[in-house]
Amino acid sequence: MWFILACTEYDVTGNTKTPGAAPPIIEVSPLVVDFGALAPGETEAAKVKVSNVGGSLLTLGDPDLADAGGVFSMEALGASELEAGDSTRIMLGFSPTDASSSSGTLRIFSDDPENPKVDVLLTGGGLPPAITLTPQQHDFGTLEPGTSSTVAVTVSSSGSSDLHISEVRYESGSVELQLTDDASGACGPLPWTLPSGSSCVATVTYTPTDASPDEGRLYVVSDDPTQPEAVATQIGNGKPFAGFSTGWYIVDDPGMYETTSNGAYIVESHGDLDGYWYEPSGAHGMIGSTDIPNDFATLRNYILARAGAPTAVSGPLNFDTSSVVPSLTYASYSWILCDFWLDATDDPARYSISSGSVDDGLLVIVNGEILGNLYLGQTGNWPLTNAVPGQVNSLVLILMDNAQVNKYAHDLAFYRDGVMVQ
Repeated sequence: MWFILACTEYDVTGNTKTPGAAPPIIEVSPLVVDFGALAPGETEAAKVKVSNVGGSLLTLGDPDLADAGGVFSMEALGASELEAGDSTRIMLGFSPTDASSSSGTLRIFSDDPENPKVDVLLTGGGLPPAITLTPQQHDFGTLEPGTSSTVAVTVSSSGSSDLHISEVRYESGSVELQLTDDASGACGPLPWTLPSGSSCVATVTYTPTDASPDEGRLYVVSDDPTQPEAVATQIGNGKPFAGFSTGWYIVDDPGMYETTSNGAYIVESHGDLDGYWYEPSGAHGMIGSTDIPNDFATLRNYILARAGAPTAVSGPLNFDTSSVVPSLTYASYSWILCDFWLDATDDPARYSISSGSVDDGLLVIVNGEILGNLYLGQTGNWPLTNAVPGQVNSLVLILMDNAQVNKYAHDLAFYRDGVMVQ
């Protein structure tokens, strides 16, 4: 039998913990602390609990904070020794300086023989920058060729962090739309740094030279992660004619169209409103339309594609033609279109469209809205209250015949305050 002796003359000391007692066991909660996203300069606190769940005294060393970004902070331990069942805490803080993501590690040391070092992962980030363009869409409306209008597009830093703008550019298929202040504008040369809540202005100018529609886009490139290339759109149109109106575009279709194919639209009398459902443009005279803008565009384009040059307005329009349509079961159609203009400050209620007698029926439509209809021998007058000042408006008259004699509309004219306008 062999014996091993330890002598005090060799400076060998015994364990101060109670012989035979259960060892200390460290427990740390949580092991991951996510501070979330904060605005730069804001501070968020968190607590890490350190417990002794073992059977004897737990001695803690000084914790260590590994934080390359300098955005995490730590207070001292609440206690350095924990009896069995006791706990203490370590207070942490996070204060981001920018919008980037950060991570760190809190290392907690103890004399737990099985787990002498416990790492707690720390994460957090700054709230990202955000960009807002106002207005995001702008319609210049219809302008007289050669006149100009501008819109100021405000570029705002709407997030919690500085917004960095690297590029401002304008793209359009027409030189009529221009960015009239560039990167050397109010914010100075690019790149721009916009603190949260600040803004710059980019000015777009529209000067139409013709009647075609125009569209342009302002692009602003920034470090906004959700929309790195923000876009604002501008549209406009030149007024396509001088004076009040274009004149009368007239299409006469002598063809016969069957009016018995749809049981929902039964033609029971000459000029019956249901008969317009069968007109061949595909817009059905706007009868029962659930998509007025597109249906009216279909109707208008159908007329313009067939009309040729307009008839100048020199007085009330009188349109007459013959008809060979069998009664009621068939119909023939003629269309009269006139684009007209109201000044931006004008009152539409001062204007009206008037008609003398018709054969067999007339449907009156302005900007897609049916104003009314006439039957054989009737006359009518309708206020243009749905016309829009400052833009081109469209009048469409659909003349229908289903009586095998004549087809006509007499004394069609626009009136302002009771006086005919041309």
